[in-house]
Amino acid sequence: MGRKAATLATINRIPFRCQVCQLDLFFRKQVKLQVTGTLSGIEWSTALICARCGYVHLFMNDAIELWAAEGGYPQG
Repeated sequence: MGRKAATLATINRIPFRCQVCQLDLFFRKQVKLQVTGTLSGIEWSTALICARCGYVHLFMNDAIELWAAEGGYPQG
């Protein structure tokens, strides 16, 4: 079973780059976070994992959009 291709990502339609190495290719993964102050103690988050350095960027909202690397970012 192969790994999915790395994708470009935008946050609120703004191109996103890795905060460590500045690469613009990521793998997306849903991760479970243990938190206090909720009924279940669990919340889901979206992780963008840098395809170069592996740094994990966590997001708690739905502002992330992924784009095929060969297609580039959307216009507009």
